[in-house]
Amino acid sequence: MGVNDIKNSATLVVGADSDIGSRLIERLEGDIIAHYFSAEEKLKELGGACRTIFPVFGDLSSLQGIEAFTDATRSLRLPVSKIVHLPSLPAVPARLSKFDPDRFIMELHTQVISAAMIFREFLPPMAKRGFGRVAVVLTSYCIGVPPKYLTGYISAKYALMGLMKTAAVEYAGKGVTVNAVAPSMTETKFLSALPDFEIEAGAKANPMGRNAKPDDIAPVLALLLDSGTSFMTGAIIPVTGGSALF
Repeated sequence: MGVNDIKNSATLVVGADSDIGSRLIERLEGDIIAHYFSAEEKLKELGGACRTIFPVFGDLSSLQGIEAFTDATRSLRLPVSKIVHLPSLPAVPARLSKFDPDRFIMELHTQVISAAMIFREFLPPMAKRGFGRVAVVLTSYCIGVPPKYLTGYISAKYALMGLMKTAAVEYAGKGVTVNAVAPSMTETKFLSALPDFEIEAGAKANPMGRNAKPDDIAPVLALLLDSGTSFMTGAIIPVTGGSALF
């Protein structure tokens, strides 16, 4: 795949209407296929002279919703060479004794099964063209000791980590890299269900004295999409302010 082919291909941002997704898009150029669930207008505002936004709705919490999203994305007939996978349900703390299997299945669909089905759709054409960049968002809890009461969220992130690693191995040598960012607690709308004291405690416990922000995560994701990162795959980059280290 030549330089012009890369420039003429699209970047698929899944979870583009999230706080991190919108910050990332501000750093990208060209055609952007922007998955959204609730904030289409937010995405339209990100278009400009250097990028064209193609919003695509998707409810990724069910198999039917994922299939409808991949069908709609395929119908755009844009060659996808880069993928960023961001979506997750809001964190809702609950004791294991209150485990909700229905919500856990929704979490797995949103985080893991959607990624697997998107990979199934778009990674083989990337390999055929000899170029692809994939970045997923994990959590620093995949590195160190996880907190209590987030069983579903953290279990899904571990499953996503396994998917990322196996995809990286399968597509190594085919021009397709698959990497991840593992941020610590990040101040986004994702934390809306957490009490303020937990968010404040996270900031105080961090060596830098604050929680991460979307602008801390977006540049690292942009780096993983760069054509120059051809010899890095299967990597997990901690963006944690020093609170979790490999």
